[in-house]
Amino acid sequence: MGNFVVNVAVAYQIGAARDDYSILSAMDIGQDELFAAFGQRINDLILDHREHLEAKRKTRCVELNLDPRWLEATSRAAGPKRRWVDGTPEYAFYICGLRKLFPDALFIHIFRDGRAVVRSMLNFHRIAGTALVPNEEEAYKYWLRTVRACIKAEQAYGPSVVHRVRYTDLVDNPELTMRSLLEFLDEPLSAKCLEPLLERINSSNVPPHFTSDDPATDPAIVEEARQLSAEMENAAQPSERIPAVAGELEAKFGERVKCVATVETTHQKEQSRLQSAIAELQRQLDDLSNRLAQANDQISQMSRLPGDKNVSVAGREK
Repeated sequence: MGNFVVNVAVAYQIGAARDDYSILSAMDIGQDELFAAFGQRINDLILDHREHLEAKRKTRCVELNLDPRWLEATSRAAGPKRRWVDGTPEYAFYICGLRKLFPDALFIHIFRDGRAVVRSMLNFHRIAGTALVPNEEEAYKYWLRTVRACIKAEQAYGPSVVHRVRYTDLVDNPELTMRSLLEFLDEPLSAKCLEPLLERINSSNVPPHFTSDDPATDPAIVEEARQLSAEMENAAQPSERIPAVAGELEAKFGERVKCVATVETTHQKEQSRLQSAIAELQRQLDDLSNRLAQANDQISQMSRLPGDKNVSVAGREK
């Protein structure tokens, strides 16, 4: 959904590029209003199709041999759920844009030691069939980028929007950690919330004795990740938002939109140029084909002339 929000911004720029001659600007439809409309429709679609997700989760639960109780709703009597969760590390790079789509969205930053994450990433192919990263160094770099992006979001929007959860706290103090998390979400604590934390799930099937110590990895990158991990384990989340950082993320989002728009415009121009070139080549081919046809006609006519002359000369000689 991260790329989607960028594309919406690009579409708005195109749709409002000619002032009153563009439908969006002519009707005074602002970018924030367009984002919110898309976000609301996405929200409705997800809630309307939730039963399909629940069915697939049950199937996956059987495939992974998970305890089916983990999927039980904690408040069936309260009616259908009106909240949904979507999680991926990639969202770390799109929090500014996602807030435009979903102004009331809350974000959870689950922080885990870099070495453990790298081990998992290097074994991702065991469950997905494809490699998540090409090597250990790229895994460390990816972890550094995502964690730093989350730190920026914590600073930009404050603890009322972004809540940090340490993986070690989930393991060592599950009840206290879940209580804090659910308070952030304004959801009641249920004992069932703690049941999945009683069992460790090795989702990437990392072998017990697997080590990530590729000699080709830059030691400076590993040390950088180690230092950041140590800092995050010991440092508290910022207690207030920093408007300057929010402005920085807004500017970066604008730069990304401009970059994508430029690429798309360049692609469209190149496509138009290629189409024009193809049309010109086709015209030249048609012209050449016509000339060849005319040449063949001339050759055919000339091939008949010598025979006629011979007959004529022979007749005069008699």
